[in-house]
Amino acid sequence: MVQLSDIQKQAEELSEEDRKGLVAFLLHGMSGLPSGPNDEELGQREAEMDSGSVTPISHAEFLSEVGRITR
Repeated sequence: MVQLSDIQKQAEELSEEDRKGLVAFLLHGMSGLPSGPNDEELGQREAEMDSGSVTPISHAEFLSEVGRITR
């Protein structure tokens, strides 16, 4: 049987692009994860921004809020 530690060592040897592909593959195979907003929710949020009832934030502000460093 394959051990997790063996897979982790092999994953470290992959290129960044291949690691991203592996992550996408693994996430796609997991159940119970939210798939993201549906078309109805996207339409509702777009209408809210168009009407001015919400104020959009910049991309830099978004990244700051989720704890990522802007480049």
